Amino acid sequence: MATKIYTNAKRVRESNRKVDDEPNQDDKPFINSTPLTSNRYDVFIDTDIGSPAAYRDLNFLLNTASEDDHFNLYINSPGGQLNTALMIIESLKVTEASTTAIIQGECHSAASMITMYCQEVHVLDSAHMLLHTATYGTVGNTSNVKAHTEFTTRQVEKLITDTYSGFLSPEEIEKVKLGVELWFDAEEIRERLEDRIEYLKSQEEDKTEDKNGEEIINGW
Repeated sequence: MATKIYTNAKRVRESNRKVDDEPNQDDKPFINSTPLTSNRYDVFIDTDIGSPAAYRDLNFLLNTASEDDHFNLYINSPGGQLNTALMIIESLKVTEASTTAIIQGECHSAASMITMYCQEVHVLDSAHMLLHTATYGTVGNTSNVKAHTEFTTRQVEKLITDTYSGFLSPEEIEKVKLGVELWFDAEEIRERLEDRIEYLKSQEEDKTEDKNGEEIINGW
């Protein structure tokens, strides 16, 4: 189901930012701000996901939003920089606003990770998704390269597990970690998102049970 895009839009920008610090405007997500009874932000992630600096506005808005705010993230992206995706994900985790991802075409790599942390996801018929592990390089002496590679591998593998559990089976998660690419069409995405919702519900229930158990123990 598509969401209406209001036309009285303005780009939200920091007025005190130096021109030299401005990312290329083509790399920045376009953000529509519509004040009604609450604030609605339509965010278009429809290019390669570039440097974190290009997403300062989105990061700021998510972190300062209230429960009266709502963000629609329109996703049509081949993915991009992992550091930027992680910044957006951390903001999605803590924002007080409600968040919805609308997949309108490709939702690949880092873009798929961002999608998994939105509270709701609308999958349009044109949607398709590519999941894979990270691509990176490192230089230096042998011991430094080894240490960096081992550290990055641990970090990436944890991220893959945290992000795609429920959406992928444990066997598929291991395949992704080993470098296998997985592709999904719109119908497969919808089915697997339902599985992820159930998985997240069960995780919350387990946390609640653990918390209640701790309160009983503390009560003794």
